[in-house]
Amino acid sequence: MAGTPRAASVLVVDHDAVTRGLITYALRRAGLKVIDAETGKAALHLVLTKTIALVILDVAMPGMPGTDIVQALRIRPETATLPVLLMTGSGDYDSVVEGLDAGADDFLPKPVRLDELVARVQAHLRTQAAWSGVVEAELRIRAGVVAALGRLVIPSSPEDAAEAVVNELAKRTASDLVAVLQLGAGDQLHELATYDRAVGVRRCGRTLPAAQARTILARARSGPWVDEVQVVGSADAAPGIASASTELSAGAPIYSGDDLVGILTIGVGRSLGRSPLVHRAKLLAAAIDYANVLSTRTGSAFADRRDIAATRARLRSVVTAGRFHPVFQRIVELETGAIVGFEALTRFDDDTPPDQRFAEAVAAGLGRDFELATMRAALDQAARLPADGFLSINVSPGFVLRGHRQLRQLVAASPRRIVLELTEHVPIADYASVRKALARIGASGLAIDDAGAGYASLRHVLELRPAFAKLDISLVRGIDGDDLRQALATGLQFFAFKSGCRLVAEGVETHAEAETLQRLGILLGQGYLFGRPERIA
Repeated sequence: MAGTPRAASVLVVDHDAVTRGLITYALRRAGLKVIDAETGKAALHLVLTKTIALVILDVAMPGMPGTDIVQALRIRPETATLPVLLMTGSGDYDSVVEGLDAGADDFLPKPVRLDELVARVQAHLRTQAAWSGVVEAELRIRAGVVAALGRLVIPSSPEDAAEAVVNELAKRTASDLVAVLQLGAGDQLHELATYDRAVGVRRCGRTLPAAQARTILARARSGPWVDEVQVVGSADAAPGIASASTELSAGAPIYSGDDLVGILTIGVGRSLGRSPLVHRAKLLAAAIDYANVLSTRTGSAFADRRDIAATRARLRSVVTAGRFHPVFQRIVELETGAIVGFEALTRFDDDTPPDQRFAEAVAAGLGRDFELATMRAALDQAARLPADGFLSINVSPGFVLRGHRQLRQLVAASPRRIVLELTEHVPIADYASVRKALARIGASGLAIDDAGAGYASLRHVLELRPAFAKLDISLVRGIDGDDLRQALATGLQFFAFKSGCRLVAEGVETHAEAETLQRLGILLGQGYLFGRPERIA
């Protein structure tokens, strides 16, 4: 359809040839292009094959009533908004009501006043032309925004990505409000970035109140939405959902595959409220288009960040709820079985292997929290151990460097000798800094774990000169019947002697292993032969 009434095509549908002819003549005199049809079936065929701007339709059509024709037009997407004017006789008002309910736009009583008919047709065509212009302009704007979002370089950080997206939408749309919200652990919603005309673009990181988050998430899981905003004129109004200048707000879900990972909300101001239905449709369509682009461009990053947040929440609950406990294993003289110390180990209530759980904590950025909590629990329980002997506590090199003040406080508060046992199996980049940190901590000694298991542990012995080095269990297991293991253990014992430290054999389970280790000059050991790691009763 062209953009002016003069070029528009009007379809006149009436079984009465005289009436049809008069209407066609009047419309053509007014400069309109007219097509006519005698039956409903012929009218529907013309609508589908010709460019029709408006339909004038008699209600009392034989074969296919006018109301059926209206319904047939409305169920087809391509004709759902086509203007329809009904003509009715004086006794057909029930049919008029039925026709309007079916979706007709206007009606005229018969006999039709031709001047009134022409005026109404022209008014509807002007409205339709104006609406078409609005739609075309809106589609051009949205296509430009979608293309811009498609070209946008999306940072890997969800906060950075959200800020970049909000910046782009703020520049290219007339919205008063834009927000990107991310789904977090436990159905929480976090504001990653927002735009408000009054304050501009800002990164937020704020968690929405639980009730508000539940409402928004319920709507998002049901699909896109648009609604009037009930603005709260206080600081408690939720940024990203409402602002003082916003009247309509639309939201659309952001997906990673089939997984809801975020929500985009956009809003328009009160100055746009003269045509609320138009603006509701435009706003909802824009939210859907932009959220679809974000699903493709940022969905996976949002999903990764959400999963990390869920993992962090789960791991934090392990620490805060104390779902772990220390156990202690004896370190003894191999010859006499006399206890010289204890190694503190951690067990988790859900039976997750300690190495796995600590690795999860490190990956989630909670490694230091876990180390500190488990150390405190071990030191608290160790007060009930026999007074003689040192206590060996596992610690990572990273914690030695960054948590040396906390370690110093823990060591100073303990009445027994504390030996710090380095747990990592990777090279330390800066041994000088580790040595300085260890000196500040003031522990009674240092132990290196898993000696003989790799290059890193031997380098640790050379650079840090520990009091103890733990002979790895892989070398101890079956050493009594393996000449190569015995040869390697002998070399490591000589290496330890020259380094000024004592070897402690880990994982000793049989008397034969213990006797062989003594014969090789290794005097200390721990393992099931001397006792399993146990809780203090």
